[in-house]
Amino acid sequence: MSEQINPFVQEDGKKPSCMQMLQIILDEQSTEAQQEYFKAHMDRCMPCFKTYNLDATIKELLKSRCCGGEAPQDLIEGIKQRIDQQRPQ
Repeated sequence: MSEQINPFVQEDGKKPSCMQMLQIILDEQSTEAQQEYFKAHMDRCMPCFKTYNLDATIKELLKSRCCGGEAPQDLIEGIKQRIDQQRPQ
C-alpha cells in the first residue's frame, strides 16, 4: 500500500501532531480528505484510536448534558488539559 499524502500538512511544510489532527476532526473543522486520512491513520496508531474514542465520547456527553447545547470553551479546555496530564508520555 502506498503512503497517503497527509492533507493536514500546513503550507510551510509543518506536520501537525496526532493531537492537533484529532482536534481538527473532533471540532468538525476537517475536510473530507483529512477525515479519510485520519481514519486510515487510526487504523495504524492505537494511541490515536483510543484518544479519538475517549475524546468523542466526552464531547458527546458534554453536548447532551451541558445546558442542552455546546459546552463552554473554558470547560472543554480544562478537560483536555486534565486528560493530557493523565496521559502517559
